[in-house]
Amino acid sequence: MTTKRISKVTIKRMVDTDPDTSYLGEYSNRAKTDYAIDRKHTEDCQSLEANHRAGVDLLERVIAHLENVKTGEPASKDEYGVPTTTVLWEGCNDAQDLLIDAQDELQECDCGERGDMERNEYRYFNGYVENYKGETEENIRKYIRQDYERMERLLHGDWCYIGIRAGAEIVIDGGCQTISSGGLWGVESDSDRAYLATIEDEEIGELRKQLTAVGFSKRAIALACKNIERTEN
Repeated sequence: MTTKRISKVTIKRMVDTDPDTSYLGEYSNRAKTDYAIDRKHTEDCQSLEANHRAGVDLLERVIAHLENVKTGEPASKDEYGVPTTTVLWEGCNDAQDLLIDAQDELQECDCGERGDMERNEYRYFNGYVENYKGETEENIRKYIRQDYERMERLLHGDWCYIGIRAGAEIVIDGGCQTISSGGLWGVESDSDRAYLATIEDEEIGELRKQLTAVGFSKRAIALACKNIERTEN
């Protein structure tokens, strides 16, 4: 006669050492989109294109207007016989030079390169822009920034990815065996408790089916599942 019993049921939370973080983005030595984050500078540094674009574009329009003024003025002379177009051309040139200098100043670093980038680290973070199709440019930048900060906290150990798996130690005719659910990996450790509990319930449900297939009764399984041990590693 075959004798069998369930000696222990466990839920294990294990660190996922090879998670897929591509949905957040990736680090690189080059910017792959206009939304890439330059880690060498602070978020509000005026050297970042997103911070100086509006001002530079405005000055560019003024420079273009002055160019039209230079080329569109009819020829005439002032009281001294000097062509007014020459005077106007020189004045516009000076103004354009000043505006070009102003454009350059708007694009200069004003943070002293005090960003997140450390020595031998990648300079850019390229967020996964495809996540935010249809969003405004402002929102895309905001969400990419949030993903970047999330990734930084991951690297700093503030949270991690885990796997959750249910297991049972069973004894059949004096021999010990272990049965496990398939497990779910890539779970964010700081997820809502209710979500983590749902995953655990699903893994226990899968384990129950395996124990049933081995020949354990519903009563034996229910009794074993009353005292589930939870471990982390």
